[in-house]
Amino acid sequence: MKKIKLLIDARNFGGEGQGSLTYLKGLYTALLNNYGAQYEIYFAGYDEEAIMDCFGQFDVRFLPLKNKSRLQLWLREFPALIRANDIDLAHFQYMTPWLKPCKYIVTTHDVLFNDFPESFSLQYRLQRNVLFKKALQQSDIRLTVSEYSRQAIARDYKIPIESIAVTPNAPMDKFLLDYDKKQATDFVQKRYGLNKYVLYVSRLEPRKNHALLLKAWRELNLSAAGVDLVFVGNDTLNNPALLSDIKHLYPNEKTHFHWLKGLSDEALLDLYRAADLFVYPSKAEGFGIPPLEAAVLGINTICAKATAMQDFSFFGDNHIPSDDLQQLKKRILHNLEHPPATEHLETIASHIRKMYSWETSAKVLHNEVMRVMKGEQKTSDNSIERIAA
Repeated sequence: MKKIKLLIDARNFGGEGQGSLTYLKGLYTALLNNYGAQYEIYFAGYDEEAIMDCFGQFDVRFLPLKNKSRLQLWLREFPALIRANDIDLAHFQYMTPWLKPCKYIVTTHDVLFNDFPESFSLQYRLQRNVLFKKALQQSDIRLTVSEYSRQAIARDYKIPIESIAVTPNAPMDKFLLDYDKKQATDFVQKRYGLNKYVLYVSRLEPRKNHALLLKAWRELNLSAAGVDLVFVGNDTLNNPALLSDIKHLYPNEKTHFHWLKGLSDEALLDLYRAADLFVYPSKAEGFGIPPLEAAVLGINTICAKATAMQDFSFFGDNHIPSDDLQQLKKRILHNLEHPPATEHLETIASHIRKMYSWETSAKVLHNEVMRVMKGEQKTSDNSIERIAA
């Protein structure tokens, strides 16, 4: 059987860590592990080393991109690469090239700018609505990462919901490995001077709600108790209010507050492993992978009950509204003073391992590819029928 030539837009490799990068790593590692013999995979990007660090153990090919201009990429370079390599399918995130020389896959992770317009500029919303809708209309396979996003995409762009498949995120394999807790805490203490700390891993942008966690930590006066607050993530979108709050911390608070950027995967993993408490107060997520990463490591986790994260009911009493400062303070204090038993944390970790798997998401993608390559389409009742020749 002829192998399916599949090109992946891998421009985000070697750049800032974010959900779409984790998604491609997890999804295609699992696809290659389970169905690799049926595919000829091409990664088009700028950083060959970063791509091969992730996929070098597989028989994949790197296609260097020359242009950084999105206009040039969409109009010329991607279509030219697709034609030159006789690609059958090309997978993009959110947006697709304007010309269509092959079948397209698009993953639309979320359309949060429509649900929370106050957090995004009018220009941002208008531009993305036009481009996202065009990409969805062009694509033969439409993917998203949660049922929440699936319903929002179908609603906002008048697309049949059954035409959108869900490929959820999941913890990467490194989060599923056994580890030495003392080794992690020793590393974090030596490298960052951290002993007891609350951790939040996320890019800094208004919807991520860092300000609420910072306020809770200050009002609980945890710095006086020797409990540090650690933010890990780049300042992706301008957030002057939060930056002002950080600038005006009291001297003792500044000693116990840490904002870390550009960490290696290994350093970030140890920061997760050594944390006393992980808090994820985000107001809006298309999925929300960091609280699952923390919890699957057995780290006590507080998570917002909002948007796609409403599905994370296994957090129990630690599953709280994203805008309730008093509830957040109450849960932080309770968890620091009365940490749960190891058995309770392992129950949550076990549930996550069973519920979220890259192998399952890769199977969904593979089945969608097989359907499209065989000339089949989903009908309104979610069955499949063959398109007449």
